[in-house]
Parts: sequence; C-alpha cells; structure tokens
Amino acid sequence: MKTLKIILKIFISVFAISFFAISFNLNNKAFEVVATFLSITTGFSITALSIIATSPFSKNLYNQESSKNNSKTLLHELVDRFKTSMILFIATICLIVLLNLYPEKYIPTIFKVFETEITTMAILKSFVLYFSILSLISFVILFNTFSKFVIKSGKLIK
Repeated sequence: MKTLKIILKIFISVFAISFFAISFNLNNKAFEVVATFLSITTGFSITALSIIATSPFSKNLYNQESSKNNSKTLLHELVDRFKTSMILFIATICLIVLLNLYPEKYIPTIFKVFETEITTMAILKSFVLYFSILSLISFVILFNTFSKFVIKSGKLIK
C-alpha cells in the first residue's frame, strides 16, 4: 500500500510539472542557471563527503547499526544519501546538456491536447524541470543532514 502511494505521488507530480512546463513553454536559459547551481551543489557534496571522511565523528557513525537495514551502519546510510543526491544532480545536468544540444527547428509534434502541441522538446523540458525540482529538494535535505553532522561532530570535539 505504501508503494502504491509513492507511485501515485510520483505520477501526479510528474503530470502536474509536465502540464506546467508544456503550458508555459519554459525558457532554456533558466535551465542553464539550474545546471550551474547543480554543478556547485555537486562540488559541495564532494567537499562535504571529504569533511565527513576526515571527521572523528565518522567512527561513531560507523560503529552504530542502521535501524532501517541491519547490514549497514549509519555512516553507510549517510554516504548513500550523498551518493544518491550526486547521481541525481549529475543526471539533471546531463538532461540539461541534452536539452541544449537538441535542435529546436527539427521538433515534430507528437500529439495535440486541447489545442496545445506536445513535442519531444516539451517532454524533455518537463523531465528537466521535474529532475531540477527533485535536485533542489535533495540538496535542501542533504544540506540539513550535513548541518546536523557538523553540529554532532562539534559536540564530540569538546
């Protein structure tokens, strides 16, 4: 039942974002700004991972078993969260590059819905917008997680 709710949320969010992207014909320059931001967040993630690796608090996390998965430690969960976010950032950047390489003058209309032409470019923009929003949410979660790590690590240094 939980999986069904997640799939339903994903489907509704993809549909809503696609509708927005197709209706308003988004500007490609906005995605270039997103790509720059995601490049910076990828650099932040790599730096944060190196800080985590050299922190004495990492040993404590490594010694604590995960409550979600007995085969992993809390350090594994933290590194996995960073790895997943970085893969999402890089995938979004790749989609933006693909969007910029796609020639606009060769865009066939796939179908029409309520007088709105849906093209391959519109679908690609929808995916880029969806991944951009997911990346932003992922970065905020990652930043909060890293902030908590820094505070807990600071308590250990006393």
